[in-house]
Amino acid sequence: MLSLIPAKLLEELAVETEVDVFSKKLQGEVMFKLLLHCIITHKDNSLRTMESAYETLVFLLINNKAKQGNIRFSSIGTRLSVINVAYFEKLFGACVSAYKNELGTDKKAIVRFDSTIVALSSKLLNVGYQLKGGDAENYRQLKFTVGYADIPEIVHFYADQRHNSENVALRETILKQSENDLERIKIFDRGITARSTYDTFTNKGIQFVSRVNVKARHDKIRSNDARHQPPIETATLKIVSDEWCQFYAEHSNPKNLFRRIEAIRLDDNEPIVFITNIENLTAADITELYKRRWDIEVFFKFIKQLFNFKHLISRNENGIKVILYVTMIASILLTAYKKLNQLSGYKIPKLKFSNELENEIVKKLIRMCGGNPEKLNETLLCNTS
Repeated sequence: MLSLIPAKLLEELAVETEVDVFSKKLQGEVMFKLLLHCIITHKDNSLRTMESAYETLVFLLINNKAKQGNIRFSSIGTRLSVINVAYFEKLFGACVSAYKNELGTDKKAIVRFDSTIVALSSKLLNVGYQLKGGDAENYRQLKFTVGYADIPEIVHFYADQRHNSENVALRETILKQSENDLERIKIFDRGITARSTYDTFTNKGIQFVSRVNVKARHDKIRSNDARHQPPIETATLKIVSDEWCQFYAEHSNPKNLFRRIEAIRLDDNEPIVFITNIENLTAADITELYKRRWDIEVFFKFIKQLFNFKHLISRNENGIKVILYVTMIASILLTAYKKLNQLSGYKIPKLKFSNELENEIVKKLIRMCGGNPEKLNETLLCNTS
């Protein structure tokens, strides 16, 4: 898996970002591999876990640049707070490119966008924004906004009050991701409510699919393609209308028309309304594209539960960003592993990944001692028969 990030690249980026200046022991590559190893193999990773992992023979075999001996967890925490984040950001970008080149990308040509929040007590976290009212004032919140195809392709970390609004955070992330990618359709939820944002996307050639409130004010201008007029029934929806509409806003009405597709959910008979600026897809296609937005919710659940991302082992802004990028890289490597081995889900592939890593290390130890690892299975079979 690490061949997606060749040793030469690690060395080149270390020189380019000067990540190893003034550091003799916890260099950039060592920190990267230590974090990666602990994120993947330890469900409840912490600075003390990393301290213990650094001393193990397993880690020495994974990274021969680590110096034998021990390192204090406080030293790891201090290093995380000052190490150059650019090194890890560039590694993340390289990993995204490598994955696309080696294994391909989402064939449906869509990118899903959403944010996840991590909140901690204000006594523990100095960075982040606070919400007003009740218990919320005792916590600080951090927002992580991701553009996700079958891997996280772009990630932004927001800690200021302004980005509490998805009209700001999602908009900025989508515009940034779209600078070099206008071909793929952007899928996002109702977090973006500003009609001006829909206008901006359309004027820049960004195709999108989202949802709006059923009661959102609008005027019907014309029906969509007469060849595909509702009612249309899919596996989960009954589509009742497909129209190009003028939507209204509080301050300034959008200059573009947007396509409004209204449907009734078959399971509970509740109405649901989709909005898009795409003309050449059927209403059923639009609703199916939006359904795939759920994949990013599954991804957020995965990194929080299996990679313990909600714990934040560093509470310094610099360290949080480092952990963020390494967590994204770990998720890409696990996705590559899943795809190569034709596995689904996250929990079992992560377990298999860790088990295979352990097996490979055992075999390496046997070879280093002059033995033949192929005889290991024969010996175990003999002992159990």
